Amino acid sequence: MTDRPRIAHLTTVDLSLRYLLLPQLTAPIELGIESYGISAPGPWVAELEARGIEHEPLMSSTRGVDFLADIRAALEFWRVLRRVRPTVLHTHNPKPGIYGRILGRLAGVPIVVNTVHGIYATEDDPLVKRVIVYLLEAIASRFSDAELVQSAEDVALMRRLRLAPRHRIRHLGNGVDLIHFDPDRFDPKVRADVRAEIGVDDDQILVGQVGRLVLEKGYAELIEAAEQLDERFVVVCVGPEDPDKPDAVPPEIIERGRRAGVRFLGMRTDVERLYLGLDVFVLASHREGFPRAAMEAAAMGLPIVATDIRGCREVVDHGSNGFLVPVRDPGSLAAAIRELGDTETRKRMSEAARQKARESFDDRRIVDIVLGTYLELARAKGLHELASALAGRRDGEPVIRAATVADVDFLAGMHASAIATGFLPTLGLPFMRVLYRALVEDPDAVVLVAEDESGPCGFVAGVRSTGAFYRKFLRRHAIRAGLAAAPRMVSPSRIRRVWESLRYGTEGDHVTEAELLSLAVAPDRRGRGIGLRLGEELLVRLGEPRVRVVVGADNSTAIGAYRRMGFEPRATIEVHSGEKSQVLVWSR
Repeated sequence: MTDRPRIAHLTTVDLSLRYLLLPQLTAPIELGIESYGISAPGPWVAELEARGIEHEPLMSSTRGVDFLADIRAALEFWRVLRRVRPTVLHTHNPKPGIYGRILGRLAGVPIVVNTVHGIYATEDDPLVKRVIVYLLEAIASRFSDAELVQSAEDVALMRRLRLAPRHRIRHLGNGVDLIHFDPDRFDPKVRADVRAEIGVDDDQILVGQVGRLVLEKGYAELIEAAEQLDERFVVVCVGPEDPDKPDAVPPEIIERGRRAGVRFLGMRTDVERLYLGLDVFVLASHREGFPRAAMEAAAMGLPIVATDIRGCREVVDHGSNGFLVPVRDPGSLAAAIRELGDTETRKRMSEAARQKARESFDDRRIVDIVLGTYLELARAKGLHELASALAGRRDGEPVIRAATVADVDFLAGMHASAIATGFLPTLGLPFMRVLYRALVEDPDAVVLVAEDESGPCGFVAGVRSTGAFYRKFLRRHAIRAGLAAAPRMVSPSRIRRVWESLRYGTEGDHVTEAELLSLAVAPDRRGRGIGLRLGEELLVRLGEPRVRVVVGADNSTAIGAYRRMGFEPRATIEVHSGEKSQVLVWSR
């Protein structure tokens, strides 16, 4: 086993690794990072391994409802974690997303990230189901460092119901390979070949749905809609049977579809070729997260008829690139398909679909967000080797911006890792988060973040009055801060140091009240002048004639950096008994 950073993705089955996550699995390999997929073994493992992805099997992992099997899968996963020891664990799907986050944190994985592909209960589901699903999500999300949420509607739901800490929720979106799903890369005769294989005449309209054969995908409604269409329309269903699921499409419904002329093509690995033969794409689902097949169809220039549900609403703009119809309404589904029998309507919507895909569904943007999240967390946690590897993807000039509440984790983590010799990090990250949230929200404080194409890479914080900030902090946040720091307050010496810090902040007997409190730059971005730019921008935004900074007297590197910003030594003090600090002051 090497010492290189390792990123592991946990899913239920290998199909998800191959068809949903492949770009996220291969991108780290190009940066010298080991990439792992953890799932039930299956036919796609060989291809994953051929691409340089290590696979760890969970023999008990299933997509169906089997509590005992899920327990066994969780125990297998624990053993995998102890053996592989990933630097980043990224969980997916409902079941692995629950036990994976919890066990990952308990196993000491440095970074735990979860993708919400779709909250497994919607506001239309029975109350009991919603309560159970929302409660499990709320518990599991407290064990992760970031929640990457595909659907904007799920983002709003999670924030409204506080299903995860607000600052950890990030809108991810979804995407597909727009180079692979591009009709222009195919010879025009491919369309004729596909239609000939299916047995469709040139003047017929080929309508298709792609997805597992489960009732949740709306196949029963699609078959009933097909019975209402005239002979101009031919319907095909592309996807494997899924017998592990309790709502697998029963044989009698499939037979009813065949009698209505519906063709069942089974599992196909050439769906991009099949899309060329279609005229209309349908997705009659009851529930979706952010449907990949619909994005693929849009990229291939197909007008779409989809149900008016979460996820589908982010792919289909009603009346522009397709139609949205009510759930479980075969009549409306058939009516929308008939409307697309018009050639000009199909042509107009085809062009709109491709434009929508180009603007919104590029999976390279998704990979950038995912790896950027890893990088931000690696910097905040002091994982320098991982951060250096990930930062190699980008080398842009940083911009300086005001920090927001969404930056609190980064600010606290970066302070704890980059200024680890100070006293405040000894009070723990929960306390640091309270402190930096107070700074970000204080109108008399200035907190700036340096951000380049690789993400946040440095910060600086300062206040116009240290005494005023400390007094407000005690008045507004004393209880939360105290509870956050309580586990670390185990010795009289640490309590004494807290008292000394408070006394320093509130006595007001210093050279000047305005103070630069903290400045840090990620190790992989040092030596580029970012710290100097941050410090200079802070001095401008504070707008004070004099600003001090207090540095450990033996920290010659920091003292030299502040002197290059224009700070001059003024005094030597003891904030903490027996520890000398240098006070430097900048003046206009």
